[in-house]
Amino acid sequence: MRGHSYLSSNGPGNNIVEEYLSPNDAYVEDFSTFKALTDVEKQEVIAKEAEEYGLEKPRGWNTSFHYNPHVEYHHFGSSHPMKPWRLTLTKQLVLSYGLEYTMDLYEPRPANFDELAIFHDREYLSYLSKITPQNAQPEDSQYIAFGFGGESNDCPVFDGLWNYVSLYSGASMSAAWNLLNNQSDIAINWSGGLHHAKKNLASGFCYVNDIVIAIQLLLTQHQRVLYIDIDVHHGDGVEQAFESTDRVFTLSYHKFGIDKHGYPFFPGTGNVDEMGPRDSANRGKGHSLNIPIDDGIDDDQYKWLFQSVTDAVIQKYNPQAIVLQSGADSLGGDRLGRFNLNIKAHGFCIETVKRYNRPLLLIGGGGYTPRNVARTWCHETAVCVGAALHNDLPAHIPYIQAFQGEENGGGILYPDLHNTKRHDNLNSMPKLQRLVEHAMENLRYMEGAPSVVVDTKGVGEEEIMRVREMVEKELEDEAEDRYRLSVENNRRRRERNVGGRGERGLR
Repeated sequence: MRGHSYLSSNGPGNNIVEEYLSPNDAYVEDFSTFKALTDVEKQEVIAKEAEEYGLEKPRGWNTSFHYNPHVEYHHFGSSHPMKPWRLTLTKQLVLSYGLEYTMDLYEPRPANFDELAIFHDREYLSYLSKITPQNAQPEDSQYIAFGFGGESNDCPVFDGLWNYVSLYSGASMSAAWNLLNNQSDIAINWSGGLHHAKKNLASGFCYVNDIVIAIQLLLTQHQRVLYIDIDVHHGDGVEQAFESTDRVFTLSYHKFGIDKHGYPFFPGTGNVDEMGPRDSANRGKGHSLNIPIDDGIDDDQYKWLFQSVTDAVIQKYNPQAIVLQSGADSLGGDRLGRFNLNIKAHGFCIETVKRYNRPLLLIGGGGYTPRNVARTWCHETAVCVGAALHNDLPAHIPYIQAFQGEENGGGILYPDLHNTKRHDNLNSMPKLQRLVEHAMENLRYMEGAPSVVVDTKGVGEEEIMRVREMVEKELEDEAEDRYRLSVENNRRRRERNVGGRGERGLR
């Protein structure tokens, strides 16, 4: 496969923007009026929107938008929280604001079987390609082994499942090729980001891990790729896929702990002490960093935490490309999430990473309150192209009723997402400061241990691994010394407090 096999969709024939392309001047009062216009008049409305607010391609960098509209047509089931309709809403917001004038638009082809097999087990893919609601057999051993069914039925079998995974994976591959071919500095695929899928296992609404496949493509030209995950759930599938290499560093910010029902919050992994393999001979040791967060974190706390840790990781790992999974279930008011973030705080993460001027692949992920997912991904698309969007949603947006009414955000782009519910904030600043200190300590291993990847002095791999073992032993000795000192200090404090009520002992 080559980048040119993904055809650019710019121009009048673009199926993505279809009726909504532009240039020039037409007046529209609301969507019912807009709907009655001719295609040419509709194009003029969008052009006027873009011109009035100065939306044009940025100078100095190029952003591409990779999207196949057929991905919208799939349905997990009426009671399932995953709603591909959120992608329809995102697209309509992006187009109605005129953001298509700021980017190159691509309609990617679906990924094929062999392309998905660069990561996934072929037997698993074969099963995935054939299973339908009509032929699914819950008693079949493969049905359970490959992650279908079960008590929660997180990964239901639905009509068009293979087409769905092929479409979102193809879009992530298309975006990766644009970066590799230097056609884009930032490439966006909001339909991707399904980070829980394993090599031969569907998990957490994810069937094919498009992120892993895209990173593997990036590794064909880039020595080091940083993966950042701001979904409310731990990016376990990506971390697991690259756990034995130092060419990928995985950094995940997520809720960790017990959920409101008394169960570990899915997937139950990603504590701060989980840094990849424990074997010092494994190159991937120390190349995972997990930032576990408690319920209710607010905007300022999250921004401080993200910038503190991400800046340190980028400076020490020095990635040649970055993949950012922008799961929107970390927003306030999400159906499954437990944080209190507003849209601009979420978008701050993209602003932070963008400033490093590395090739950036930006992908979607979770997000289960569709109207707010759409608002956020529209805002983050604007961040990528350096555009500022007005707060009152354009009146010509299709499905504008999804954003209207106090409970739906009052018809604006940036509502307070706590208007329906707010989670108690269990994150104090001292607690977060300790978390950052722990994260920085974890980074010391990577900082001190030489890497096979970054070696430029002709040192043999065997010698490098021997030095890495020495560094690990030094760090373990330091940790043991700190523990002994802590125990000794505690013993001395107890001796000075022998009365048990605060009385000091005789000296």
